Amino acid sequence: MSKAKVEERVCEEISELPDDLIVAILSLIPTKDAVATMFLSKRWLSIWTMVPILDYRDEKEGRNSVWWFLHKSLQYHKAPLVDTLSVRLCSQCPTDVDVGKCVANVVDRCVRGIIFELAWSADPTRLPNSLYSCESLRELSLSDKILVDFPYSSCLPSLQKLELFSVVYKDDDSLQRFLSISCPVLKALFVTRKKDDNLKSLTVKVPSLWCLLYHNCFMNNDVVEEDNSSRCLVIDTPALEEFHVMDTSRDYCLTNHMPCLKGAYLSSNVCPDEKLLISFSSLLSLELCLNHETLVCCSTINFSRLTKLIIDPEDSDWLEPLIILLGNAPKLRNLTVDDAYRDRYGDVLLTWNQPNYVPGCLSSTLEIFEWIEYEDGEEEEEFLTYILAHSKHLKTATISLRPSYDLQDQGLIIGELKDIPRVSTASQLLFQ
Repeated sequence: MSKAKVEERVCEEISELPDDLIVAILSLIPTKDAVATMFLSKRWLSIWTMVPILDYRDEKEGRNSVWWFLHKSLQYHKAPLVDTLSVRLCSQCPTDVDVGKCVANVVDRCVRGIIFELAWSADPTRLPNSLYSCESLRELSLSDKILVDFPYSSCLPSLQKLELFSVVYKDDDSLQRFLSISCPVLKALFVTRKKDDNLKSLTVKVPSLWCLLYHNCFMNNDVVEEDNSSRCLVIDTPALEEFHVMDTSRDYCLTNHMPCLKGAYLSSNVCPDEKLLISFSSLLSLELCLNHETLVCCSTINFSRLTKLIIDPEDSDWLEPLIILLGNAPKLRNLTVDDAYRDRYGDVLLTWNQPNYVPGCLSSTLEIFEWIEYEDGEEEEEFLTYILAHSKHLKTATISLRPSYDLQDQGLIIGELKDIPRVSTASQLLFQ
């Protein structure tokens, strides 16, 4: 049977399926392909109009915008319930159109999820107020040239996940009011800020929130002002379990106690207050970008529950301070040193004087050790020797070398590391 005959037979078999099953199949393919099925036969003419998942994306390097296809296809779309609308409009999108119409269209049909990325060449624009009163909406993601203006009447009673990526805000008060009053069941909040977002203080007062990711990193040659004393991040989230903050602006961070905190990521430029440091004592998992300030802060915390620690040394003399930190983590089982970003900070002179004591986690709990992009320096090798010599319950030690080493150098380094004694005879030394 020829290929054409096979394809014709497959098409006939699919056409015999119930409409609900065909709609489910069309939900798995790009919207433009789902719409194209209308040309197969009369049977297929309107099936695509019931597909609940809509995805429209401009190609970043393309010449034509998907806007007109989006605008026309939504006029014919009939599904009473829209599960997800995903839209990405780039610089080729015409600037004289009302992009908010597509949002209003699905809000009227009990949409559950909206992802809207507007990277056109015009100024930031508002989306319709009806978006912020959609009772069915569970997930909302807004990016780039969107002016976020929450009206007083805002209420999203079902919203569980909110993403705000490089948007512009009307003011501090409307955002604070929206988060504290209009989202009673919000669980996850992801915020990426840009320098000129019209926001000084970001106040997150959400009793239901359990995950907060906050990025405030100015890229693309943005200049960070030296005096940012008027800017701060204020957190009042007693149910928070996961807290990730990456901040190069040195904004001050104010928090209330977070007794449920289990996992955290803290970049080197964050200025934590005392309450945040106290909350860290309940952590199970911590990733820490090290510099002198964070080392000093964390050396005073009793990490009584910590089982997993990842450190990014960056520009710090970190070997000896890390031993102090390990001494405050008696239950640590998994330790990773991620040295992949050292090249950003140039050569940092490391010092190592073997301590006259052994942290309790090395002798009793540490099972997994990993060093990413290990550099074959004298101090690094002495530190690794110390770890392997005192980790009595170690199961695996995994070392990946810096990519700058050629194959011959890698072989020599691996040979030297294999000769380092290990107190745990059952442990494996692995190389990537």
